[in-house]
Amino acid sequence: MKKIAAVLILALLFLLGFSFSATVFSEEEIEMRVIQGDGDHSLIKIYTPTNIESIYLEIYHMESRFLAGIHLNYHTVEKSDESTKNVFLLNTGVLSGKKQIHFKLFPGTQREEIFRLRDLEVIEAAAEAAMILQESKGTQVEEMNRLKVMSFNIHHGRSRFGAYNINDVIKTIRDHEIDIVGLQEVDRNVYRSRFEDQIKKLSVELDMYYVYGPNIRILGAEYGNAILSKYPIEDFENVTLPGNRREKRGLLMSKIRVNGEEIRFLVTHLGLNREERKKQMHAIDQFVRFLGKRVVLVGDFNTTDSSIDFYDFKKYLIDAAEVFENQHQHTYDGIVFKSRIDYILTTQDFKTMHYEVLDTDISDHFPVIAHIELSE
Repeated sequence: MKKIAAVLILALLFLLGFSFSATVFSEEEIEMRVIQGDGDHSLIKIYTPTNIESIYLEIYHMESRFLAGIHLNYHTVEKSDESTKNVFLLNTGVLSGKKQIHFKLFPGTQREEIFRLRDLEVIEAAAEAAMILQESKGTQVEEMNRLKVMSFNIHHGRSRFGAYNINDVIKTIRDHEIDIVGLQEVDRNVYRSRFEDQIKKLSVELDMYYVYGPNIRILGAEYGNAILSKYPIEDFENVTLPGNRREKRGLLMSKIRVNGEEIRFLVTHLGLNREERKKQMHAIDQFVRFLGKRVVLVGDFNTTDSSIDFYDFKKYLIDAAEVFENQHQHTYDGIVFKSRIDYILTTQDFKTMHYEVLDTDISDHFPVIAHIELSE
């Protein structure tokens, strides 16, 4: 009897386990949407449950003609009130302008999902971005001409020697008359930075518009990237990049209107692990290619430009430091490690007129400045 009971229990557990697996499998929802950009630029977003870390996608034309098979091993993360989803990115450039496309998607399970391009929901890029009311009036600049842009890891408002000095950050931006700045390691309501809302303080003191992209939230405290601009920020989106669970990383993207001219200003702070950075760079690469033109990407990449993962960026982005052959000047001033890991990159429709690194102790990173203008 005991053996029979044991067998029955094992069978019941097996059936329960099978039933549970079947339920989870059936409740997995895969979605595809097209984010429509300017002209023919579009981005396909593939939404999956968070347990799916990679997918294989087959692309067909006219139902049967095989075009490509693509392994997507990197993703961003999007949160809503209802759920959290992994988001895999695919630029429509791979479709070569073809319309009658269908996809077979294999999300790491035995089944396949079939989607047709003509049936996908199309969302305008502007509607996809989150909007907030700016708390600062900002200063309108009357001419496009030359923009002064900056990338600055402010080390949560502490100097290289540990002194709290957010006012020195303000002074540096003001004294150099910066038009748009991408900031990393910005605190909001954190003990180590005296519970200040750092980006709001910077915005008020400098009379600039701002957006904030927190990547870490703990008990009301926040930490992340930010953008300050003398020009109106029309919309923005904060994307969670792939990486480890210990410290989330993000890409803060904004659309800024400069007297009728629209530019995209992006700031990021990449991870410390090489494999992590590789995935993050792949994700950023998809967004930059989607935007296509008038893009400025700045940030702390935590790697040198000699990294093989940097090569994709160099195919279509200009490194402001290289224009002036200043790529050997370090931007991180650590006690042991000194290197150039902070960058200002632009699409080729910008001309870099000047580049400099400010040698200062107000952070463990040096501020990086470039003067850029739109090419004719």
